Amino acid sequence: MTTRKELADIIFPEVTETIQDLEKKYPPRSHSVCTRFAPSPTGFLHIGGVSTGFISRKFAKQNAWTFMLRIEDTDQKREVEGSVELIVQYMKTFGIGIDEWSLGENHSDVGNYGPYKQSQRKSIYKVFAKHLLANGLAYPCWMTTEEMNATRELQTKSKVTPGIYWNYSVRRNKSSEEILEKLQSDKNFVIRFRSPGDATKRVVFDDVVKWRIETIDNFNDIVLIKSDELPTYHLAHIADDHLMRTSHVIRSEERLPSVPLHIQLFQSFGLPIPKYCHVAPLLKLDNWNKRKLSKRHDPESDIWFFFEKGYATQGIIEFLLTLIDPWFEERQKANPDKTYLDFEMKLEKMSKSWALFDFVKLQSVNNNYLSKISTDELYEQSLTRAEKYRPELAALMKSDVSYIKAALNIERHTPLKTGQAAKDPKRFTTYADVETQLRFFFDEERAKLIQNSEFRIQKEKSIISKDIAKSFVDEYIQVMNLSMSVEEWFAQLKEIWKKYGFAWNNAEFKEGWYVGKIWDLAMFLRIQLCCTAQTPDLYSVMQVMGKERVTKRLRA
Repeated sequence: MTTRKELADIIFPEVTETIQDLEKKYPPRSHSVCTRFAPSPTGFLHIGGVSTGFISRKFAKQNAWTFMLRIEDTDQKREVEGSVELIVQYMKTFGIGIDEWSLGENHSDVGNYGPYKQSQRKSIYKVFAKHLLANGLAYPCWMTTEEMNATRELQTKSKVTPGIYWNYSVRRNKSSEEILEKLQSDKNFVIRFRSPGDATKRVVFDDVVKWRIETIDNFNDIVLIKSDELPTYHLAHIADDHLMRTSHVIRSEERLPSVPLHIQLFQSFGLPIPKYCHVAPLLKLDNWNKRKLSKRHDPESDIWFFFEKGYATQGIIEFLLTLIDPWFEERQKANPDKTYLDFEMKLEKMSKSWALFDFVKLQSVNNNYLSKISTDELYEQSLTRAEKYRPELAALMKSDVSYIKAALNIERHTPLKTGQAAKDPKRFTTYADVETQLRFFFDEERAKLIQNSEFRIQKEKSIISKDIAKSFVDEYIQVMNLSMSVEEWFAQLKEIWKKYGFAWNNAEFKEGWYVGKIWDLAMFLRIQLCCTAQTPDLYSVMQVMGKERVTKRLRA
């Protein structure tokens, strides 16, 4: 009679190691906490992945513990070329430093617990699968797609939970001899877990984030090893998190229903169970209904989307922290000089409910960040973005650094009027706003702006005739003095402008014989100088541009 151990030897003749042998190769770490970020290389990096990666890194680094990157690429049909490189690039961009990964020369592993790609750990998973087979805790399965569909149809008609389990599994209760006989004629099979679960029982476990959870026990015989000899996520992460000595498994709440299964697997191997920490996923409001932010349907799920729109990495992280940590904003307000890296993250105090992705909130957080940094920092960060998206503008920004910094500094951290308290009206929400408000300071970019529709529309809306404009410009240029105070400058403009039939204020305009108001003059100057109605403080713009450039543009 063939024993289960003999059957396991026949299926895995090349596997001679045991789990205990592997544990000697990967001994316990010198410190008690190790976290990991384990994305799949299936395309772009989801913004929720950035959130999970940041949490894992921050939690580990608070106490100088280890944070590693592990690529879960066992589903190779879904792998997208270049995804791994993008993941690593984005982690660097967000300052999510990696302690262990293929960081060495020629992409060699840095760390003693690799390889760090699951596709390179096939031999390890076979050791774990053979252990289950030898102990009667797993079995080969040859069920075809047609058989599984027929089973599901029968279960639906019978109103029972669909799945492959108990007597619904064709091979679950076959003897070793029957399985051996099938093996001799058909090598195309998967290995299923023989679940000890009971549908009538409830499982209770502790989650660091969610606290005490009670749910139905797992009773499905899930696939552990696929026909391509690669493991499913369920087996791979059990083996990896044990051998890599992961203490805290920080992952999305979507994985929460799998915990009963994973507990069964750890117990089947006789292994300690790591602490599970399931963080709330991001939701989107769609036609007033909340749904998960979808990688397939929502462009904003791709982290690249936010870079293209001009959001700062720090702004994105701070926004995510407002969703993750209910106390973050309060601590930030109480400690305005500290960054998000200075605050301790406590997993047990993180948000337990699903978080709604709010673009208005994101814009507010990003706006606060850009208004808080120095003008030098704003220049450097904006230049870095322009070099990627607007190389022509970047070249102009580097051609006269002091001029550009003066333009950026308008209305930033300085009084607008003599004696007025310092204020910051937060002109920039994103780096894209910086680019928009820098363009008109360059003659080369202004020439392009003259061709756009906004400029033509504003010119057509103007009530100022060409003759009046020319006469005003000729007179104003003779007395223009950009070193006077803003009050003196405005008073001078009003005196000149009143000669041409324009009121000083609304009260005068209502008298009926004026052709326009001082607002019309301000708009004329904005359009003539900047080709747009949206500018920061007009007099400050003129002062930065200087008399020669202002004169040239007014005469144009």
